[in-house]
Amino acid sequence: MFSIFDIYALTLLAISLLLFLRRYVTHDPPVYPYLIIACTCFVSNRLGEAGGGVFALTLLIAASFSLMGCLFHPDWRSMSRRDLRRNR
Repeated sequence: MFSIFDIYALTLLAISLLLFLRRYVTHDPPVYPYLIIACTCFVSNRLGEAGGGVFALTLLIAASFSLMGCLFHPDWRSMSRRDLRRNR
């Protein structure tokens, strides 16, 4: 039987995987933000199955915000001060 944690984690994982594959074809994205999202989805799914619903939901919400960060700021590597000074 599927729980809300299974559906939320699998949906979030699928969206982040599709976003990574789309960016991998066009750019050279860093792997670890997407790896962190995948690991968070796995841990929160296991935690939700074990009865830690509040903590699992908190982790899934944090992974959602991380995904939004990857979605809205794909060029986060160029946001350092050194790169900003060089562009002026």
